[in-house]
Amino acid sequence: MTYSYYQGSIEDNPYTAKWGMLTKFLDLNDESLTPFEEVTFGILGFKSDKGVYINNGRVGAVESPNAIRTQLAKLPWHWGTNVTVFDVGNIDGPNRSLEDLQESLSLTVKRMLELNIQPIVLGGGHETAYGHYLGLKSSLQPDEQLAVINLDAHFDLRPYDQTGPNSGTGFRQMADHAKEESKDFPYLILGIQEHSNNLFLFNYVAKTPSIDFLTGQDLFRMSHQAILDRIDQFLEKQTAVYLSIDMDCFAVGSAPGVSAIQSLGVDPKLALMLLQHIAASGKLIGFDIVEVSPPHDIDNHTSNLAATFIFYLTQILSQQK
Repeated sequence: MTYSYYQGSIEDNPYTAKWGMLTKFLDLNDESLTPFEEVTFGILGFKSDKGVYINNGRVGAVESPNAIRTQLAKLPWHWGTNVTVFDVGNIDGPNRSLEDLQESLSLTVKRMLELNIQPIVLGGGHETAYGHYLGLKSSLQPDEQLAVINLDAHFDLRPYDQTGPNSGTGFRQMADHAKEESKDFPYLILGIQEHSNNLFLFNYVAKTPSIDFLTGQDLFRMSHQAILDRIDQFLEKQTAVYLSIDMDCFAVGSAPGVSAIQSLGVDPKLALMLLQHIAASGKLIGFDIVEVSPPHDIDNHTSNLAATFIFYLTQILSQQK
């Protein structure tokens, strides 16, 4: 298996190596595999933007996993020899249904966790989230709930009884799944834009005590410590957390290549501080980055920002193992 983003010289010296030189391929279908003992990450692509199309967004996120890999491969390796990064390939299939792709994603994430591989999932549209959530949740004990933090301009809590699942329904599907199990759905959204969500969604959130949010304007006005305190109030009640980063959370100047551009948005440097704080909690069991749309990007700004977030998140997560 050879991909252009990993081609180049093989560097054995971790002091001068880049991600693309030390990332290894792994076939999860190999039944002889046993759980890895060292700190291990696995890059998994979800090549689908079917949900974006259904949701009337700009298609193109299907090309995101390889675009992010290309940027990630250029970044310096900062771990020495005590961390392993595998690339486990993509969930793909243009002729498969969205539900079928999400099920494959769920099963693959479950397999990775069984092998003690922490998933780094590269969407795809935000329909990535529901499949990822189910895979993470399947690794928990039956009585353990999975909390969700979403960095996003949108709630993505739309009903789906008429349209079917799409990129704007994933977290509503999670809420309904939790309800079927008679559990709460702890959900914190950071970066909501009021002009990007209708009144129905704000009403739904207001009636759901387990859901909390801060708007993009809140993040701009509040002190850093006040924001961290709000996140900690959410985290202190949780044991396992799933983090989703929707790149449309950022203003178009920082992230032009997304499925739905944002005229206002969160400062990436502020977002990085919040993401690092969440990772340092020791409760994060998986994260994904979604809605990068390479056909609409400018000089790879958006895919490079996504790769940079992965770089800093994994530095902290590797210390939690």
